[in-house]
Amino acid sequence: MTNQDILNVEDVFNMLDSKLADQATQWNSFYSQRWAKAPFIVHPDLPDENLKRYFSSGVIAPKTVLELGCGEGRNAVYMAKLGSEITAVDLSESAIANARIFAENNNCSINFICKSIFELDSKEYDFIYDSGCFHHLPPHRRISYVELLRNSLKQGSYFGLTCFAWGEECADEVTDWEYYEKHRVGVAFTKEKLEQIFCKDFEVVEIKKYEEGIEGTLQGLGFMWTALFKKK
Repeated sequence: MTNQDILNVEDVFNMLDSKLADQATQWNSFYSQRWAKAPFIVHPDLPDENLKRYFSSGVIAPKTVLELGCGEGRNAVYMAKLGSEITAVDLSESAIANARIFAENNNCSINFICKSIFELDSKEYDFIYDSGCFHHLPPHRRISYVELLRNSLKQGSYFGLTCFAWGEECADEVTDWEYYEKHRVGVAFTKEKLEQIFCKDFEVVEIKKYEEGIEGTLQGLGFMWTALFKKK
């Protein structure tokens, strides 16, 4: 039986986690059964437009990258082809299995890890990227998430994010308290909310909607924010 003593904040977080749906099981079903026509399922080989823009413009040129919630490896492979050393993490065994095949087919050597992002060994990176992991975290885990970024990102380096935008039709508009009452698995954010969460530790480089017109990328996802932050 799991220890049920609450002696510190992490014990509280673990208790709250236990009351929510098993995300590993849900994402395994998502990737193995492929029942949803999400853009990254329909086009599993295309990187995010903002990520390609960051690299092609020279805003970032990282040697080491940590990708949080890598899915089937589309962004990890894109960055590896540009010469970055990639560690890519996802909860789903199905996603990681497919990602390894995709990387092998593209002659890319990537360190894929199947576990919770909060179980990673401590290491510093030049760039951390998250395309769709953050907005599936329960509100209490945002505290753990920001701590992970602080501990894993070198000073002056960058953190990139895509997440659901509040007011669009991609996710229910719920408050943090309502998340637990309504048992949601995704949360949308306003620009101001993102600034509130991250700006104590990071400078905003940009927060804007997903763009169209960059060849060879996922495009037109106007229901999502793309954001780039620099560690203070």
